[in-house]
Amino acid sequence: MAAEPLTELEAAIETVVITFFTFARQEGRKGSLSIDEFRELATQQLPHLLKDVGSLDEKMKSLDVNQDSELKFHEYWRLIGELAKEIRRERALETHKK
Repeated sequence: MAAEPLTELEAAIETVVITFFTFARQEGRKGSLSIDEFRELATQQLPHLLKDVGSLDEKMKSLDVNQDSELKFHEYWRLIGELAKEIRRERALETHKK
């Protein structure tokens, strides 16, 4: 990346990408998350945002568009989008309560 310091948003995006590839390198194919890697990523990195999701296996199945039992980056990105929408909804509700 650039030598200049990243903005807060740029650093957040970089963290999302690095986190995916850190967990995707643990077993199987290096560019995708297995169910075990997904579970580990979810429990370690998203414990508060995914606490009400129910079964992580079912969540992975819903994200796994091509049904190959692995999450590619674009499928993982769907999860990030869903979580961002939920945060936005919560913030909107908080704003309306004030």
